[in-house]
Amino acid sequence: MDEIKLTDLQRDAMQEVSNIGASHAATALSQMVFKDIEIGIPKINIIPIEDTIECVITEEIAVGIFLKIADNFPTYILLLLPFDSALNMSAMLMGNQPDPYKADLDEMEKSAMQEVGNIMMTSFFDSISELIGLSLVPGPPTVACDMPVAIMDFIIAQLGEVASKVVVFDIELNDEKNNNFKIDILLMPEPKAIEMILEKIGMT
Repeated sequence: MDEIKLTDLQRDAMQEVSNIGASHAATALSQMVFKDIEIGIPKINIIPIEDTIECVITEEIAVGIFLKIADNFPTYILLLLPFDSALNMSAMLMGNQPDPYKADLDEMEKSAMQEVGNIMMTSFFDSISELIGLSLVPGPPTVACDMPVAIMDFIIAQLGEVASKVVVFDIELNDEKNNNFKIDILLMPEPKAIEMILEKIGMT
């Protein structure tokens, strides 16, 4: 399988695409929780899929939200959050205080994180859909709370030969009380999916 390789100009173009998508996602999250959510400039990197854990997260427990984009854009998405970020975000969504002694998410919290993943990814890809002229509709998300390596082992088993490289968007969110939420958005595409974006924005 061909690998994803970007020139500096193409990387800059993908960075701009991710900035637009992340801004839309932050706006959607703000409307969802009725609070102002600010977003930092996403950092983009392309790494081998087997190196993902070492590059994106060091916490012992993480929460992963996994979904697939429509078949016309062969890409899988993983939102990977440190457990504390997921716990705080689910509490914010449900309007209560996070329990600092919890070691897992209950069913209500997992449902809340599914909704976060659904809203953020739909908003992220709505903006890209408009840009490239393709309907990109994420499928239903699956939520897992486990050790990061266990989450990635599951993802790699699902992917098979679909992706050997991962496009990582490292995102920092802050609410109006300056609570910080770290989210890594991992795109695991077939190379032709990236080529489709670059072609539509005139970067091929």
